[in-house]
This record gives sequence, structure tokens and C-alpha cells, in this order.
Amino acid sequence: MRKLHLYWRPLMIGITFLTSFALFLNSDLLTGSLLQQILTAVYHAISLFFLGGIDIGLPADSRAPSAILLWICYFLSPLLTVSYVIDFIHARLSNRIPRRLQGHTILCGMGRNGRLIYELARQILPQNHKIIVIEQNDKNPHIQTCEKDPFTWWVKNDFTQISVLQSVLVEKASRIIFSTNQDLENLNAVVALHAVAGTKAEPAVFCHLGDLEMLDNFSRTLFREPAYQRVHVFNGYQCATRRLYQHIHREGLISATGTVFLLFGYGRFARMLFDQIAHAPERTTADEIIIVTEKMASGYDLSLVLSGNAASQAPLTCQLHRPILGDMHNPDVWQHLAEMLGKHDKRVIAFVCRDHDVANLDLAISIKLKGPERLQQATFICRIYAHTVQEINEMLDHRLTPHQNQDVILFPLQAELKNAFREEIFTVHEEAKPGLTQDFTI
Repeated sequence: MRKLHLYWRPLMIGITFLTSFALFLNSDLLTGSLLQQILTAVYHAISLFFLGGIDIGLPADSRAPSAILLWICYFLSPLLTVSYVIDFIHARLSNRIPRRLQGHTILCGMGRNGRLIYELARQILPQNHKIIVIEQNDKNPHIQTCEKDPFTWWVKNDFTQISVLQSVLVEKASRIIFSTNQDLENLNAVVALHAVAGTKAEPAVFCHLGDLEMLDNFSRTLFREPAYQRVHVFNGYQCATRRLYQHIHREGLISATGTVFLLFGYGRFARMLFDQIAHAPERTTADEIIIVTEKMASGYDLSLVLSGNAASQAPLTCQLHRPILGDMHNPDVWQHLAEMLGKHDKRVIAFVCRDHDVANLDLAISIKLKGPERLQQATFICRIYAHTVQEINEMLDHRLTPHQNQDVILFPLQAELKNAFREEIFTVHEEAKPGLTQDFTI
């Protein structure tokens, strides 16, 4: 349906053009050779959209079906043209930034992070607070939400260009948020914002950095300079995984005599979670970390961590096993894990971290129902992004026994990212709420 909404007008133009061309070609309005008639029919069909048939003439017999269709094309063609003109004027007027605007919020990027931050801004800030969204992808599905909001402007442009930031009155804004997952673009925009002569960085600047090493490097160097004191670097996944780790620690899921942490998948979320677990001060040599993944994240050398040579990181106190590379749905991999876990009776917590809700849940259920007994005893925490946590919980009630079900916990990442962004960006407006969302329960 959304594709139909995007393409109905070009489709109508194509149908109208072909219909009018065929009707002109078979009407008594054309004379001359066949080639002349074809070219004239094409010209008449095109001119209907601009001149409305003023210089063409009218169908002679208005009662014939072909004449009725041609009359419809006479009216429909200019109406389609007018609709395009109206949309063009509306886009220009509705997105024109008032020159007296001040105290507004500028949100750069309307992807996954940007959408959550936008929703938070609308929940926390006053209803009439002005927001400017800079997003150059006109196919972005979240833009429709912005267009319906009378206090939101959408600027289709590249926020890394300082001229674009100046055009949205960045010097008068209360805050500017670079929310994309493109770390270098975010950093370039921040540096350009402060480097251009005559640009005073009055607003609070929030810059999202997803790479942990880059986040640590720039937090220790560039953003300690006086010129960047108003820049706040944040990482939603880092904050969300910190809240997750603190919660399972507070709820007593981690044993004081030693715990084995299994990480299924090793993308950005798992890397953040690994960092929280591996460098927690309360971890000891009795704790173990095992990573199971099809491939390691690019640009990340786990051998440095294994050898204790990772830059900007405290030495590991817990035992880190070499990653198991293979299909985590393969029973042979499960058996290999069970053999590793069979050497002791430590508590096992398995985090299913991939960026695929259904696959995460399927893996947890499969191991609970068909996996080795040692793995079945583990507590599984599944990363679920979509707004389906409650529905999936109800599904689990029917698929697993009550005993199995209590050991499969759903972590609502979208809700926790929202809480993380609330803490990182909007704490000046509303005190951050402690703990995890109500959907995440032990």
C-alpha cells in the first residue's frame, strides 16, 4: 500500500497519456500521413498536461465512448499537472524555516536512532517546541510523521555541509543532535560546525558514536578541548547494554562463585555487552565469556583482547575463550558448548544478540527444547527490537513449559534505547527513569 501511495500519480499520468494518444490516433482530429498522425497524437497527448487542449480542438461526437474517454483525459491531464504544482508549492512553503526561529531542536538523521529521539522529543519537550529534521533520503518512511506535525520542518539535504546547518539557524538552536550510525559523518559535521569562522556553537551538541574505540579516543582528546565543551558524545547501545548488565547483576542472576556468559552473535550490540561484562569491576577469574558467531565483526581484533593488549581498555579479570566460529543453530556447536560447560557447574547466562528478532527467539526455543541438557539449564536473554515483546511473551507461554519459559527473557531493545537516549540527551528536561522497562521482567 505504501508503494501505491508513492507511485499512483506517475501511474495515472502514464495511463492518461497512453489513453489520450490512442484516442487521438483514432479520432477525426488528425490528418496527413500515418507518421504525421502518430507524431501529432504524441504532441496532443503531451500538450493536454500543459495547455489543456486549447489548441487541439474538441471531440466532434461527444456521445461516442471514445469521445467520452477523450473528454475525461482533457480534464484529468491538467488536474494531474496542477496537483504536482500544488505539492511543489506546499513543500517549498511548509519547509521554509522562519527567520525569527530560535530555541529549536535540530535533528540530523531520521534512521532508527533519529526516529526514537524524535519520538522522545515530542514526549518530553513542550507540544509546540519546534524541531528541524535534516534527512536527505526522501524515501525515508519516517518523514511522513514529520510532515504531519505543524511544529516540525523537514530539510532534505546533507547535514555535513556547514551551509545547510547555517540555513536552519544552528546558532539560534537550543540543541543539535547528530544521530546517524555513520560515525565519521557525525564527527565531520561537529568539527565543521566549530571550525567555520563566525559560527558560534551556542546550542548543546550531541554526537552519536557507535565505535567504542573511536568513542573512547575522542572523549579523551578532542572533546576535552575548550571549544568542544558543549559537545556531548553518546552511544545508545552502550547505555542500553549497561542498563541490561546492571539489571541482571541487581536481580541476582550472576553467581558470586562464577558465571559463564555466552554471547550468540557478535555485532555492535554484542560488542557493547561484551565490554560491559568483561570490564565490570566485580568480575573475577572464576567468570568466563564464550562467543559463538558465524564471523567476527570487521575491524575488531579479538586477539588483542585475549592477549590483554587492547588499547584504552583495562585488563580482563575474567576468562575469555577463543570464539567459536560456526552456525549457532547447528547441534554440533551446541554439543561443543555443552562439553565446555560440563567441566563445571557454574551458572550460565546466554545472550542472543543478533539483529533479527525471530531468529534470536527461534534459537533460544530450539536449544530449550532440543539442545543438550547443560545448555537447557541456561538462562536465555533474547534481544528483541520490535514492539512485539508482549505478543512474543504470550507465544512463549504456549511453546514452552512454565519452567522453560521462566528461563527465556526478552530484552526490549527499542524501549531500552529510548530510555538510553532519554538519559543521554534529555536529562536536563526530565530526570532519567531508573531500572528497565516494565516489559523486561525476571
